[in-house]
Amino acid sequence: MRNKDFAALILTHGRPNKVKTYKSLQKAGYTGRVVIVVDNEDDTIEEYKKQFGKDVVVFDKLEISRRFDTGDNFDDRRAIIYARNASFEIAKDLGIKYFIQLD
Repeated sequence: MRNKDFAALILTHGRPNKVKTYKSLQKAGYTGRVVIVVDNEDDTIEEYKKQFGKDVVVFDKLEISRRFDTGDNFDDRRAIIYARNASFEIAKDLGIKYFIQLD
């Protein structure tokens, strides 16, 4: 049974052809909502959109990085923490009350 208040958010970057978590959810029989979370610094956004269509949500990585202490002394933003923090706002915008973050 689908719960409209719940979704699985798959946090990903640069691997549109290797989203094994999506395939694993399908194989396990999960029929609920899945949202593919990608940052705007990913060069493969269009490929994600081709494969997953409307289930892809893109967030602004630099903007989200300004909202919390990343604990990082470098400016390359190569950590999943940005997507993890953006997930809360994404879920709220999509009307999702409960979610799980997968990668």
